[in-house]
Amino acid sequence: MTIKTALLAGAAAAFMTAAPALAQETTPAPAAAPAAAASSQQSLSLNPGSSVAGPDGELGKLEGVQSNAEGKQELTVRGADGQLRAVPLSGIRQEGTGVVVAYTKAEFDAAAPIAGAPPAPAPSAAPTPDTMSEPTTEPTDPATTEPTTPAPDASTPAPTEPQ
Repeated sequence: MTIKTALLAGAAAAFMTAAPALAQETTPAPAAAPAAAASSQQSLSLNPGSSVAGPDGELGKLEGVQSNAEGKQELTVRGADGQLRAVPLSGIRQEGTGVVVAYTKAEFDAAAPIAGAPPAPAPSAAPTPDTMSEPTTEPTDPATTEPTTPAPDASTPAPTEPQ
């Protein structure tokens, strides 16, 4: 019994001496943390090809997500000019199938394109009515046309009836 008490007392003493050091390493949460935590736990649906807009209009189409040099994540967005640019995640929220960020169109246009980014995919060429092939002859309805019989060939003898 005394051995258990000694071990428990030693563990408690070790914990009590480490507690002030642990308390100093953690910073107290600011008062706005509950609201920020609630907003950060919201689920976003980031699908490539969805629209990305800023406060003043559409920036482009979402291509993906990458980490910048500081280790922060950012969206990769292809603008109307075909250039792929990075957009910070600040103020990100879902609106329908698109995403809205706190990054203006002017900031997006002024940002440098991502070096080494693949070029914009070529638009798919859907067949147009002009290029679709149409039949050259009118289809005929076999029920309304008369059957044609081949013309008799002069080199073959006419059938004769047995006598």
